[in-house]
Amino acid sequence: MRRNLTVYDIAAEAGVSVATVSRVLNNNDKVAENTRYKIQSIIDKYDFKPNEVARSLFKNETKLIGCILPDITNPYYSTVLLEAEKYALMNGYTMMICNTRGDSDNYAMYLQTLVERQVTGIIYMGGESVETMQLHQLLKKYEDRLPIVMINWSMQDINCFCVQSDEEQGFLMLLDQIAKEGYRDVALLAGKRGVMPTELKVSLYQEAVRKGIFNEREEYLIDGEFSVEYGMKAMKQLLSLPVRPEVVIGINDIIAVGILNACHMHKLSVPEDIKIVGFDNINLSSVVYPSITTIGHDYENLARKAVDLIIDKTALVKRERIFTFPMEYICRESF
Repeated sequence: MRRNLTVYDIAAEAGVSVATVSRVLNNNDKVAENTRYKIQSIIDKYDFKPNEVARSLFKNETKLIGCILPDITNPYYSTVLLEAEKYALMNGYTMMICNTRGDSDNYAMYLQTLVERQVTGIIYMGGESVETMQLHQLLKKYEDRLPIVMINWSMQDINCFCVQSDEEQGFLMLLDQIAKEGYRDVALLAGKRGVMPTELKVSLYQEAVRKGIFNEREEYLIDGEFSVEYGMKAMKQLLSLPVRPEVVIGINDIIAVGILNACHMHKLSVPEDIKIVGFDNINLSSVVYPSITTIGHDYENLARKAVDLIIDKTALVKRERIFTFPMEYICRESF
């Protein structure tokens, strides 16, 4: 095989155009049989393997899906990503992963980069608390040019697809289960405020307090970060109160693990002394001791729907833009 052989070399040896060689490589039937035979003989002689990037650009189909997410180390995001990647590979697509590390400016930079790479579509998972004007303008610019699918996220006045868990249904189900058990001193460790899913859950919790379902104690609602360390620190704060909560809700399972660690450090028995619940059903919630009661996403179908919308060539003309999946209450040992 000649080194660095290109379609131009094959075209020159066969006495045809580069476009004709490309048609043969892509099994296009608009080539005369004798010409096809001549070109294929040269391809076989040199055992030529076409450059897949060049080939895909010729076909105007890169079969590359971009995925923008805020923190690949967060099990919620990585679980969605793994399900999407697995399903994309089953359908002949690969993924380019862009980890913004929670920097809203990076979202805009990665979006621009993915468009320049001619991706087939983009899966977008939010996480920044402030929507930058640059990001908003870019999404408006590209919303009708390629499929952009937001998972559990949306932006005002952006006509992208939204694939989401019914987090309102899921969190209300959790609050209802706590209330049915007769608990009224219920705390919420809310993590980082200003993020859309967080604000929804905080609002639902505050509404339950206003209705008298739970006791009103201002010190039971604590903001912070989405981390185990924050869960531990905030839980220690709750344990120092004159009236300890009966149930502590971690707004995600990562925080709930921190809550559990703090209880272990203070020699408290869970669920006998205090009850803990989380949200998201990440793998970690099932392997800690005691395992954490939580609300689960339908990760597989969320991811599959997002990929389907991108590889469906008719998606951009469809009117239906929002797809919602119910959540599941998963009762374990901590409640």
